[in-house]
Amino acid sequence: SMAEPHDRKNNDYAHPGNPYSNFEEAAATAGVSVDEVVAVLIGIKLARLNALKGTNPVNESVQDSRLDLAVYSALWASYHQENA
Repeated sequence: SMAEPHDRKNNDYAHPGNPYSNFEEAAATAGVSVDEVVAVLIGIKLARLNALKGTNPVNESVQDSRLDLAVYSALWASYHQENA
């Protein structure tokens, strides 16, 4: 399920009470928008999935990458819903 990787990673990346804090801090550090940060992260996951075609990943499974991609998309939509 999407909840498990989100919860596990949210614990490592985001400040308590703000699941978007890692995206906001990355955007501030890079001088770009949260949209640009999320778009790059989605692009990286898509590139990783493309590179893994026909291989056996050593660290993160293909399914984990797919779930990460889904979580990024859900967080992006949620971020805009809460910050509209």
